[in-house]
Amino acid sequence: MAKPEGPTIGVKLFVDKEKKKVLFAESDKEFVDVLFSFLTMPLGTIVRLLDKQSQMGCLDQLYKSVEDLNLEYFQTSACKAMLLKPLNAASGHCCRLKINVDGSFPRVVYVCKDTSCSALSDNAFSSFPGTVCKCEDGVFVIGCLKFIVTDDLQVAPASTSLMMSFFEKFGVLDPAVLEQQVLQFSSEKIKCLLKRLLTSKQPLTDHYFEALVPQDDASLEALVQNLHPKQENEDQEMPGNQKIRVLQTKDNSALLYDEVGVDFVDSLFGLLSIPLGSAIKLYCQCSAKGCLGNAYRSIDGSVKEFVREECQSLLLDPKVVTVLTSSLILCDAMKFFARIR
Repeated sequence: MAKPEGPTIGVKLFVDKEKKKVLFAESDKEFVDVLFSFLTMPLGTIVRLLDKQSQMGCLDQLYKSVEDLNLEYFQTSACKAMLLKPLNAASGHCCRLKINVDGSFPRVVYVCKDTSCSALSDNAFSSFPGTVCKCEDGVFVIGCLKFIVTDDLQVAPASTSLMMSFFEKFGVLDPAVLEQQVLQFSSEKIKCLLKRLLTSKQPLTDHYFEALVPQDDASLEALVQNLHPKQENEDQEMPGNQKIRVLQTKDNSALLYDEVGVDFVDSLFGLLSIPLGSAIKLYCQCSAKGCLGNAYRSIDGSVKEFVREECQSLLLDPKVVTVLTSSLILCDAMKFFARIR
């Protein structure tokens, strides 16, 4: 087998071959740092990394709409670029990950105050003042030598008692029957794992046994002859005095698309810049099919004492990088069709 290019992160899986189940994984903080870094990524970045197959609701289609929209509708070409590749507010931390699939870099840089710091020779920097330098151990997590990551992505410091509790939970009478397999996660495999975290309740098992990723089951089934437009006096007012016109089936069972103004489109496109952690905080989950919410809850739970204090808010309440001060769309009189899917 060809050796993967670039750095890799080793993760030990405890596998029940008979039941085709990964009970849990044991990893260093490098792997946990990468898992937690997913929470800082803007939703648009995740859609881009997964080639518009993230299956996060309709965000894949929204991202493609931005791609397909002509530059003449944006104030500048930079406006479109910012939506397609939104900035990560935690990029100063993520650029220090052993594997950073985002690839974003900070705009304002700070360096270690210690002139003898070994990191200075590597041109290490951060976009946040007061950030702990990489000459100290870890990026988001510190202190613990090993972590346990369950199949549904709950994270906790490793201990013999915790392992024994899992053996009991899964009915393992003799741990020696379990296969211990060390997997090397490269950048490409990290991306594949990210997709499974969004679409599966058992991503480690699915990754190890190479289960097929389920296809997006969102669909829109309607016959053109069964449609009729809403009348002008039936316009629906949205929060913030935004109005939309909708086209729906005659029996009112489904909405097919909306006719909307630029303010609504700005708000819609702005969803791509929201970090994943903020979406989880707001909605308690990022996907009904995935399990990243468990990793999110671990940060303020089982691994709280091992997460850097200055990183708590970066992970649990990551901020949108504000770079735009006015409408993204040039023509205020322009109307857009937003298809409901």
